[in-house]
Amino acid sequence: MQLRQIHTDYWEERAEKVLSHFDYTYPDDIDIFQICWRYGIKVLPLDKPFLESHGLEFEDIEGLKAYSVPKEKARRGTIYLKEHLPHVERKLLVAEEFCHLYAHHSPQLSVNEYVLAKNEQQAKRMAAYLLMPQWFIDKVYDFAEDEAVTISDIADYFMVTEDFAHYRLELIFRHKVDAFTALRGKLGTLEWIK
Repeated sequence: MQLRQIHTDYWEERAEKVLSHFDYTYPDDIDIFQICWRYGIKVLPLDKPFLESHGLEFEDIEGLKAYSVPKEKARRGTIYLKEHLPHVERKLLVAEEFCHLYAHHSPQLSVNEYVLAKNEQQAKRMAAYLLMPQWFIDKVYDFAEDEAVTISDIADYFMVTEDFAHYRLELIFRHKVDAFTALRGKLGTLEWIK
């Protein structure tokens, strides 16, 4: 069952362009570290040598889990990632930082708060399209014809968090989606009442 949205947005087109260089059969095939490597982006630990090489103090990055530094050459750079994070969190952080390097060419600590907020929103949006492409979401619709598919099922299928899956589905439906189910041959979304 196809519930394809009428049009794609700019960030979805950019994510699809990135994914067009790969042949993924299943959502868990999407390897953000492989994508980074293909685009010439290094992923290194966010540690003391990073601070020293960029003239930063610990207070400058305290609380950061990831940070990207673009190179002069477009769409290249280095992603610094805090060590010992859970796999799914690492995946989501690297995807978002990849999108910063792919789409933005300014270090995050050197822009004002309004530009930073806009860049963060754009990177998160592109990361959602990158890790949860529409053609795999279409398969979720097909699964839902036989039985209800909950947000936790969707998060597991894409190997992302439930919050991230909610965000991606809200980009499609413009409302919160907790499950898909079919009734009398029609597919619908459900939102749990709290």
